[in-house]
Amino acid sequence: MAHTARISPESDAIINELVTKTGKSKIAIIEEALESYRFRERMRLFNESYTRLQDDKTMWEKELQERDELEGTIGDGLEDE
Repeated sequence: MAHTARISPESDAIINELVTKTGKSKIAIIEEALESYRFRERMRLFNESYTRLQDDKTMWEKELQERDELEGTIGDGLEDE
């Protein structure tokens, strides 16, 4: 289902420039931009959460302990070289 949204003339100019440079449709340009934005936001939120975890010394120590415990759980038959 198509929807209409108003954008600024500046944004429209950027989209038109990208259409000319890439040969992609306006819809493709906008969809790719939205996917890229969503990915950056997820990574930003992940990084913020990771930083908060590291800042909480008790929780960070638990995290490191859990990693140590899990380190040897993969029984793939390969020895450390």
